[in-house]
Amino acid sequence: MSISYAIGWLKNFVCGDDMKQLLENLIQGFQGEFLRQEPMSAHTSWQLGGPAEIFLIPQNREDLQLALRGIHQLRLPWLVLGNGSNLLVSDQGFHGVVLQLKNLSRIDLLPGGKLEVEAGVQLGDLIRRCCQQGLGGLEELSGIPGSIGGALLMNAGALNTEIGNLVNQISLTDGLGEWVLRREQIDFSYRFSGFDQKDVIQSAILKLEEVDPVELETRRQLVLTRRRQVQKVTGAHAGSVFKNPSGESAWKLIEQAGMRGQQRGRALVSPEHCNHIVNLGGASAEDVMTLIKAVQQAVFLNAGQQLELEVRMVGWEDEG
Repeated sequence: MSISYAIGWLKNFVCGDDMKQLLENLIQGFQGEFLRQEPMSAHTSWQLGGPAEIFLIPQNREDLQLALRGIHQLRLPWLVLGNGSNLLVSDQGFHGVVLQLKNLSRIDLLPGGKLEVEAGVQLGDLIRRCCQQGLGGLEELSGIPGSIGGALLMNAGALNTEIGNLVNQISLTDGLGEWVLRREQIDFSYRFSGFDQKDVIQSAILKLEEVDPVELETRRQLVLTRRRQVQKVTGAHAGSVFKNPSGESAWKLIEQAGMRGQQRGRALVSPEHCNHIVNLGGASAEDVMTLIKAVQQAVFLNAGQQLELEVRMVGWEDEG
């Protein structure tokens, strides 16, 4: 699953060197990295995407809020990036500011089987830590790529577990303030959380159960083994491209429509798991987009089902 997880669209913005200079002036004291024309292909699991106009890596939450205040003041378009594992960025890139939250990486154990985890923590790293500490509940998500922020935004799930069911509360910011939402205030559903696009997840408190660490590690390894057997996909990809329609499996619909192994340019519907599209090497984002549309059309003509995207689109003329 992805790990981009919040897109803010604000119009009437400046570009290029003017944007960089104005933003630098507004966020003096920013401790993280400030990059220009950073290729998004280096930050997405598809290894695709043109450059981001500005690429910021905040050092901590204070940095994040400082950057957001500057972004809002200049009315710039912005994108928060997790692990880039469910993101298709256009070949033209993103003409705005990307915020990469990998440095928001704290995990704090709390009493009563709870822990607080920052948005940039990798889901796999958190699950390993939980198993070592004897905290169960997340192990069925083992093998899902991405960061905690992205997992929460998309309510990542597998087998009988959705991460939203383990949430106690979530801390958010828009750069102007911080606030906390409790579980009952969040609209979690299938691959959906209901968060406003201008709100950035900073951290979450998860409520887990105390279980023997050896048992948890055994569960984790079983889930990983099963995932490798079922999803033994080779090549750069972004995980599941399409959501499962109600009562259906997207991969079955794609197979029944005759799209397994179909190729457009250097993009391929994986023969191993046909809800995955693989970059064979040298693919363009346009190759992937063309193949996505071909799959949707074939499934619609064959089964009358409109497949919805699970991956997120950035930098395209029509974000939908």
